[in-house]
Amino acid sequence: MTNSKTLAAVLLGVAAQAVAGLCHAQGVTIGGTAAEGETAGFMAMFAGDRFDNFRHMERFVPTSTMSASPDPWDLGENQDTLAYSGPFLGSDVALQAFIELSNTSSLLVIRDGQIIYEHYGRGDSRDSLHTSFSVAKSFTSALVGVALAEGHLDDLDDPVRKYLPELTSPTFDGVTIRHVLQMSTGVRFNETYTDPDSDINTMTTQVPPLTYLQYINTLQRDHAPGSFNHYASINTQLLGILLVQVTGESLTDYMTSRLWHPLGMEQRGLWTLDGEGIELAMGGLAASARDYAKLGLLYLNQGRRGERQLLPADWVRESVTPNEPHLMPGDNPASSNPSGYMYQWWTPRDWDGDFLARGIWGQTIFVHPRNRVVIVKLAADPQNFDSTMKLAYIDYLQDLAQSLGDD
Repeated sequence: MTNSKTLAAVLLGVAAQAVAGLCHAQGVTIGGTAAEGETAGFMAMFAGDRFDNFRHMERFVPTSTMSASPDPWDLGENQDTLAYSGPFLGSDVALQAFIELSNTSSLLVIRDGQIIYEHYGRGDSRDSLHTSFSVAKSFTSALVGVALAEGHLDDLDDPVRKYLPELTSPTFDGVTIRHVLQMSTGVRFNETYTDPDSDINTMTTQVPPLTYLQYINTLQRDHAPGSFNHYASINTQLLGILLVQVTGESLTDYMTSRLWHPLGMEQRGLWTLDGEGIELAMGGLAASARDYAKLGLLYLNQGRRGERQLLPADWVRESVTPNEPHLMPGDNPASSNPSGYMYQWWTPRDWDGDFLARGIWGQTIFVHPRNRVVIVKLAADPQNFDSTMKLAYIDYLQDLAQSLGDD
């Protein structure tokens, strides 16, 4: 399929292989045992039982920990009232069959704040964690919203360089924070995972010894900022660097105090660290299905948990509502994707006001505001690398959410 270095990039989009010097970092756990050779460490996450490996990424990569909330949010018991069958690639497919064909290990459906369906299989449970890959991008976006509300950032239309003067490359001339959030920086970055010469893969040979910011300074430009939507994970890593710079806290600490604890996360969360002990904002978060659902519920409820406003309502609405031509879903010559995009959140290609966080192995937080539905899907599905399957999965979840409207 691919060589080992390419496979690493395929699966996490990062090289989290260097563990020396990390022991001083607060909350770090080092996975694997050197004496076990190829059966341990980073590469072992993608061999053998991927479902079990994705539940225990701390065995394979350095991680930091967000502790469980002292004020847990219990979403209640499963009402088990959902029966659904819907279209999938030209056939009518029952929900249980969809779970099997999509290699899904956890599926959670919430309507009006009530769990109406909860499935765990392939070793998953209510309490188990599951690495989410690029779902982390939407959490990182939420932290940007918090930082803006707290005054750490003055304006989304500020140049990124105002806060990161070390970003010296002319590629980032005129690039604003908003451009980075929208994957519209214009940076040339090939994220074709199966191409060993793509940027997402060659990055693993350069970071380390380069830092991510030094690496970002080597990138070229393909488009004028704010004119073309092109998904490039390096943009999210830049947001993580920005957050650490302006808040003076690690992403783990900032997440814990601003989101993880206030949202009532019942389980600990893990964040993958790079070779310098820095969190991988682009895709290295692990949580339980119910805790992932709480981010969806937060956005469904306009940034509130109960009476407490954790994110500004305006930020939530902005984050998930494409408002410029290059961000719109569908056949769009100014975008490299048929799905819509805004602040590190996707929309389906046939947009119904709904939005989602998604990760490369089939992880999804899907939110349908009109029907007040949140769906969490966790998987270890190699078919999700195929764009036809990936879009079909999203269509199926959208159809499911749409079926839950008022009769």
